[in-house]
Amino acid sequence: MKWYHSIITKISLIFLLAIAGIIAILYTLMIHQMQRDLTNSEQIARFAIHSAYDERSRKINYKSLQNAGLVIVKNRELRKKILSNSMLLNTHQRTSSMMQNMMSSKMMKRVMNLSVRSIIYHKKMYIILKRRDRRVVVFETPFKKEIFPSILFPMLAILFVILLYIAIIKNILPLYTLKKKIKQFADGDYEIDCKSENRDEIGVLANEFNEAVQKIKSLRDSRQLFLRNIMHELKTPIAKGKFVTEITKDENLKLVLGNIFNRQESLISEFARIEKLNANELQLDTKEYLLEDIVDFAQDILNHDDSKIEKNLTPVKLKVDFELFGTALKNLLDNGINYSVDSKVKIYNDDKKITISNRGEELEFPLQNYAQPYFLKGKKQKSSRGLGFGLYIVWHIVKLHNMQIHYRRDNGRNIFEISLPSSF
Repeated sequence: MKWYHSIITKISLIFLLAIAGIIAILYTLMIHQMQRDLTNSEQIARFAIHSAYDERSRKINYKSLQNAGLVIVKNRELRKKILSNSMLLNTHQRTSSMMQNMMSSKMMKRVMNLSVRSIIYHKKMYIILKRRDRRVVVFETPFKKEIFPSILFPMLAILFVILLYIAIIKNILPLYTLKKKIKQFADGDYEIDCKSENRDEIGVLANEFNEAVQKIKSLRDSRQLFLRNIMHELKTPIAKGKFVTEITKDENLKLVLGNIFNRQESLISEFARIEKLNANELQLDTKEYLLEDIVDFAQDILNHDDSKIEKNLTPVKLKVDFELFGTALKNLLDNGINYSVDSKVKIYNDDKKITISNRGEELEFPLQNYAQPYFLKGKKQKSSRGLGFGLYIVWHIVKLHNMQIHYRRDNGRNIFEISLPSSF
C-alpha cells in the first residue's frame, strides 16, 4: 500500500490543514486587535495633544501631556530603537490617516502640522509626535500590550487539535495489527488471536473477526476429522480387496480387479485434493524435474493405454511439485482421451509452453468457469465421464505453480496450453 492511500496520511493532512487554518485565523485576529489598540491609542493621544495645544503661542504644553499619562522618552538609545521600529511599521500610518479624516475640521486645522503615530515596542505603547519644525518627540503611554492573554487561546486551541489527532491515530493504529492477523489467517494460520479491549468500532471489528476465526477453525477441524474417518473407512475395504486380488489364481480376474481397486484409490486421492483445494491447504514441495519424467508419472496413474497418447517432448526442466503437477497433466490427458472422437490425445512442448490437444467437441463454457468448485453441478453437459473436477484441479494446480492455462479451438481440435514462467 502506497503512503497516499493510507487513512493516517489523509487524517494527518486534514489536521495539518486545520492547524494551519487556526493559526492563520488567530494571526489575523491578533493583527486586527493590535491595529485597533494602536488606533485607539493614537486617538487618545490626539485628543490629549489637542487639549494641550496653545493657540496663541502655537505650542504644546508637555506638562499637560505628562498629566494625561504621556511621558517623554529621554533615553536616547530607547528612543532610537523605537524610531527604528517605527520606520519598519509604516502600515500603521494609514490607520492614523484614517483617524485624521474622522476628526473635526477645526481640530485638523489646529494640529494639521503635527504627525502622530503609535507603536508597540517590548509590550509597551509609544506615541511618536512629529512637529512642524521636524522635531520628533516620543511619548510613553500608560497602556501595555499583554502578549500572554493574546497567545493563550491560540495555544489552547492548537493543543486541543494536537491531542485530538493523537487520540484518533492511537485508535486507528490497531488496524495495522488487525491487517497482519488477517494476512496470517489468509495464509492458513488458524492460531491467531485478535481479541481487543477497545470499545470503539475497530475493537468491535477485531472481536467479531476473532469469533469468525474461531468458528472457521472449528469447522476446519471437524471437516478434517470427518475426511480422515471417511478416507480410512474407504481405504480399508480397498486394501482388503487388493489382498484378495493378490491371492486370486485367475490372471484375467486379477488384472480387472487390480485396475478397479487402483482406480478407486486414485478417486479417493482426487477427492482429498479437491477438499484441500477448497480449503487452500495444498502445500507445494517444488524441485527441478524433467518434463518427460513428469509425463511418465502422469501416464502411470492414468487408467488408459499408452498407445492413446502421442508424445513429442523436448528436454526441459520444470521447478514444480512432482506429484501435483503430474496429477494436473494426468487430468488433462484423461479428459483429452475421454472427450475425443478418436480416443487419442497429443502432448508436446517447447521452452514457453506445454500443449495438450485432442480432436473433439468444443468446451461448452469458458475455461475460467471450470475453475469454480461444483460449477458443473446441475449443468446439462453434452457428455459426462468421471467426476467433473478434472479441469477444476488442473486450473488450481497450475495457478499454485504461478503458471497460466489457456484454451483455444483450432481446426477442429481442443488445445490446452500451459504457459511456463520465463525462469524455466
